[in-house]
Amino acid sequence: MDVRQLQLFIAVAEEGSIHGGARRMMLAQPAVSKLLRALERQLQTQLVQRSPRGIELTVAGKLLLEQAYEIVRSLERTVDIVQQAGRSQKTLTVGLISGAASASELTADIIRGFQRLCPDVTVGVRELDFADQFTAVVDGHVDVALVRAPCGDERVSTTPLFGEPLVLALRSDHKLAEASMVSADAIMDETMLAMGDAPPSWTSFWHLDDLRRSAPRTGQSVRTLAELQFALMSNREVVMPMTLTAWRMSAQYSDLRALRIDGAPSSTAVAMTRQNDDREHVLAFTAHAREVSRQLLTKVPEAVLPT
Repeated sequence: MDVRQLQLFIAVAEEGSIHGGARRMMLAQPAVSKLLRALERQLQTQLVQRSPRGIELTVAGKLLLEQAYEIVRSLERTVDIVQQAGRSQKTLTVGLISGAASASELTADIIRGFQRLCPDVTVGVRELDFADQFTAVVDGHVDVALVRAPCGDERVSTTPLFGEPLVLALRSDHKLAEASMVSADAIMDETMLAMGDAPPSWTSFWHLDDLRRSAPRTGQSVRTLAELQFALMSNREVVMPMTLTAWRMSAQYSDLRALRIDGAPSSTAVAMTRQNDDREHVLAFTAHAREVSRQLLTKVPEAVLPT
């Protein structure tokens, strides 16, 4: 005996006929008759008897009806309790491509503000590297990521937050270090860092390929901002574009300098989710991140809202 049989029995009893019970349960009448006979065989007793008005419950049938109501109501209460528990135990894992640099000075405001906005959601953070920042979202290792465009993956969706300038980072004893600004043409022959297994479109942006006539010369491969900073400090011949935010976080390294790049594109911070992810807490996070960017943008030097 299962819940479906009890629901069917209740429908037949309340409708007063096999036909009415079948109509309510959206089943064929012969199927209902068969299921009802099977229920009687399982219980080894007659539950209904036919009458000119349809069917009438036997004494055993009336007793079963009382118990069936209790069982079905109990199941419905259980479902409600479990669903409520599930709603109160939602989790959101946020991926960060470069730690606090992911959304600049707004990273902490976005995460803390969301925790206040949705106290029923448990928020966790996971550090991402250049290679896994998009696949982590696609594969479900994180629910949403604060990263930098371009994404170049049709499996993800992005919500632009703000843009900020790029600078060229290099060692203070590099031949270009005395300049305050360089043109894109002046650095096309300089050695830049490889970006590990990062997506080609993302690597292409950081190598300024849209401004080039030929492929860049690359040296050491890096997967994180920390590795990038160390590689620059270790090699006086290497240069690398980075966001103004990343440079502010690198300024502690006295051996490094940053130059403005004339004509370079800006870097856009985005909140990235899986394509068509319509979970309520994921949508709430991206909307919150966008709103924080609008309200607190002045915290990020030289940042601009997307057009």
